[in-house]
This record gives sequence, structure tokens and C-alpha cells, in this order.
Amino acid sequence: MNDRLCRYCQQAFQPDPYHPQQRVCNQPACQSQRRSDYHRQRIATDPVYQQVCLDSPRKWRETHRDYWRKYRQDHPQQVERNRQQQQLRDQKRLVRNLANNNLAVDLTHFAVKAWLLGTSADDLANNNLAAAKLLILQPARTIPAAGKASCKQHPSGVAPAASL
Repeated sequence: MNDRLCRYCQQAFQPDPYHPQQRVCNQPACQSQRRSDYHRQRIATDPVYQQVCLDSPRKWRETHRDYWRKYRQDHPQQVERNRQQQQLRDQKRLVRNLANNNLAVDLTHFAVKAWLLGTSADDLANNNLAAAKLLILQPARTIPAAGKASCKQHPSGVAPAASL
């Protein structure tokens, strides 16, 4: 017996007698990987093959112009599913683009605390600008120190000048 090890799954297999140089077993996953590797290698090394692979979908679309329109008419549930998935992809792209955006107003300089809430807020790293719900909490009132009067406590609106 001339058992060999498959280069993908590492399992022993018996090569086909008509293909004595066989290096991959007959498992569907291994054969699929072999074809993918061959295709990738061929595209990288053969410019004619690469061009044929690029032109093939374009030629098919030209000969089947109504395919996608008819498909969308026949499969409305797929159209709706695609629409929902596209909205999720758009939201993720927006969050990803905002993740390191620090051009927003710096909320730490205000006398309030701001928290970003919602499903998208979990993905934000250092961002203050996001399409999210905003919960604003005001701090508890503090009593001003007895010696310092604020401008608002004086009828003229101006605090008295400190004497020298």
C-alpha cells in the first residue's frame, strides 16, 4: 500500500492509480481547498488567465441583463433581508469611521456628565460624536463658599472689587 498524507487534512489516503502524483485526498473540503489554491496561484502568475477571470462576470452580465431585476421581483424576502443587512453594514461603517474621531465638542468641560447609550456606543473607543442616545445628568447643587460671592448674587450683576 502506498498511503500518503493529504496536504490539507493530514489524513492518510490511497492515491488514485490513474493519478500517481496525487497529493490531496478525495474529501470535498480538501478538493475545494486544492482548487482554490490552484485558482489563486494561477491568477497570480498567468496574466491571460487573470484577464479571463476578470472578463467572465462582465460577459455573463451583458448576456443576462434582466437577471437581478427578475430575481428581486421573484424573491421579495431576500430583498428585504438584504436591505436590513445593508443598514447594519452602514451603521457599522459609521461607527468604525467615528471610533477615533475627537473633533467633537469636549463634553468633559461642561458641568454635566454625558454618557453615550445604545447598541453602537459599545464599539466606540474615544469618541464624543455619535448618533446615539444622550443621557445628561446634572450634578447635585453645591453650596458656594461663604466668603466668595458670585456675580449673580449681587443686584448690579458685578461682584464688589477686592480691597487692597
